Amino acid sequence: MTVSSGKRERTRAAILLVCAQQFAKYGFNGVSMDSLAKAAKLTKGALYDHFLGKEDIYVQSTAHYLEQAMADLIDVPDVDQSKEEALFTFLAKFLDRLNEKPVLSRLILRVLTEETGKNTREIAEKALYLPFKHTIELVSAYRPDVNASDYVYSFYCNAILSEDLKNVVDVLSPNSPSLSVHTSLLQHFRGILAA
Repeated sequence: MTVSSGKRERTRAAILLVCAQQFAKYGFNGVSMDSLAKAAKLTKGALYDHFLGKEDIYVQSTAHYLEQAMADLIDVPDVDQSKEEALFTFLAKFLDRLNEKPVLSRLILRVLTEETGKNTREIAEKALYLPFKHTIELVSAYRPDVNASDYVYSFYCNAILSEDLKNVVDVLSPNSPSLSVHTSLLQHFRGILAA
């Protein structure tokens, strides 16, 4: 790799990060090529030097951010763990990651709910498929008698929306004790799977 190609790759990586943060904060329709270039401290022309347009930046930056943020979540379960422990250890790691990286949950939510010119399938397949599939495999191993896809879908929806929903509950019920959202979600999911 030459010095100039190394610099180009570092610049591209920085652009991907900044743009992912912008899409998480403002959504696909809330940003323009001008605002993305300004956030990346580049000219619009320099941005076009790296990407074909806003849709291209959206797909690449979002998929890249999601892949990087979840890259180390999936590991081989400890052989001494029960199937239940393996499942809930992974789910706790996933929830911790959402908590550590607010951009992550916001990006996932935006990818799943916003209409863009590009089908979100490409982003979902690149970045969300492996953790979702891994969770289905863990649920199936723990409870082979249930439709794992339905349970996992429900868990992921709740996990992604949990912080937003907590804010609503806190407004509607200010006197109720506030549990950790992730602890509540894990307890709830454990209860439904045990039923």
